[in-house]
Amino acid sequence: MLHILRHAPQDDTHFASSLRVMGPHQGLLLIEDAVYALLPRTSSANAMQLLPGSVGLYALESDVQARGLPIDDLPRRVMLIDYAQMVELCISHDKVLSW
Repeated sequence: MLHILRHAPQDDTHFASSLRVMGPHQGLLLIEDAVYALLPRTSSANAMQLLPGSVGLYALESDVQARGLPIDDLPRRVMLIDYAQMVELCISHDKVLSW
């Protein structure tokens, strides 16, 4: 299953809820304001680091850039993807859940 988050973690309870139900070999894609969860030294960034290594972490690169987040400071585990890769990611998972 691929979980897609679009709201900033501080403005929404979906971030914490999605992390609680995240299972091994699932994926988490951050888009729109959800990319703020990648800000270094935040509780959301720390929480993502605690996810099992088998969970894929992705962020839409254009949203990261549009919000001025420092790409060099993102967790190494997060893979930046473009729109075409986002489509492929959705297709590659049996289910997609948008939060």
